[in-house]
Amino acid sequence: MVLTPNNELFPDAELRRYARHLALPEVGLEGQVRLKAARVLVIGMGGLGCPAAQYLAAAGIGQLTLADDDRVELTNLQRQPLYGEGDLGLPKAEVASTRLRALNSAIRIEALVERITVSNVMELVQQHDLVLDGTDSLIARYLLADGCHLAGVPLVHGALRRFEGQVALFPPQGPCYRCLFPRPPPPEAIDDCATAGVLGAVPGLLGSLQALEALKWLLGIGPRKGRLLLLDGLAGTIQPMALAQRHSCPLCGESPTISAPGGEQAACGPKGLAPEELQAVLDGPKPPLLVDLRESWERELALIPGEGLHLPFSQFEERKGELPRQRELLLYCHLGIRSAVALNLLQQEDYQTRHLVGGINAWLRETGQQERLY
Repeated sequence: MVLTPNNELFPDAELRRYARHLALPEVGLEGQVRLKAARVLVIGMGGLGCPAAQYLAAAGIGQLTLADDDRVELTNLQRQPLYGEGDLGLPKAEVASTRLRALNSAIRIEALVERITVSNVMELVQQHDLVLDGTDSLIARYLLADGCHLAGVPLVHGALRRFEGQVALFPPQGPCYRCLFPRPPPPEAIDDCATAGVLGAVPGLLGSLQALEALKWLLGIGPRKGRLLLLDGLAGTIQPMALAQRHSCPLCGESPTISAPGGEQAACGPKGLAPEELQAVLDGPKPPLLVDLRESWERELALIPGEGLHLPFSQFEERKGELPRQRELLLYCHLGIRSAVALNLLQQEDYQTRHLVGGINAWLRETGQQERLY
């Protein structure tokens, strides 16, 4: 055993277990002690929560709380490797806690078979040092965003669809999730894994990225500002983007109006254009300028006819000044993820802009061109 900087005994077995951490100058014994003292709340033990919780448990997070009211289904096994065929019908949180205790018996793991609600979110968040969002519920995402900011707790967000996804770090002081997504999209514009599909390795990578962001924050290493990582699994790229705090944000802006989780759940405004509405808008008297945010190789597969310009998302920050302000813009990408991010950034600078919900992928389905999906 050795003495920690706090004059506490650190067992020899843990010294051997975390030897590769201790060898890192950025971690060392002091960093490992930080991880052992940390309390992390993982909301959602699905495709994101499974790999994230596995790496956090393996890393020696002292207390993990796993919250999920769902039960294991056969379709989960394609992307949620904590579970097996013998677990079908059992609560995910309880099965996951059993598996993780077998991985690391030196940490404390609590299973909560319950849903995050307005009535319990603040109490749960306040009991932890960091929250990891692995949910697929918009309601839960806004509740967690509000609760974490109001409690001064960092939030590591994750979301995915088909071959793409995003991971974001929201520090206690902001920017927050509402800075990036001020309003939720309409329910009909939202696809979950059951309807849109997902390649199993995609949530595995995103959940691992969430664990990495969480560990860096708890260790006090790496960037401390809000940032977004956008994964394009087909292209094999991860695009980092700095997040800006919106002065008008009702949660973390200059004059906040939200004082409790779930406040001011505004209805979706005119930001999103449904694929079935696109042709009528393009045939109208003042059609918008189409702005294709995809990479060049994607444009070879399919294009939306109409007047437009090409601005790859990978060059968006340095080239967005080329976009005209005097005309409405209609942004689109593959699945609507990149265009939603670009939309919010442009609206902060008073551009006239909307984006195509679901991207060109949804438009191809709507127009019966499914054979050209990619």
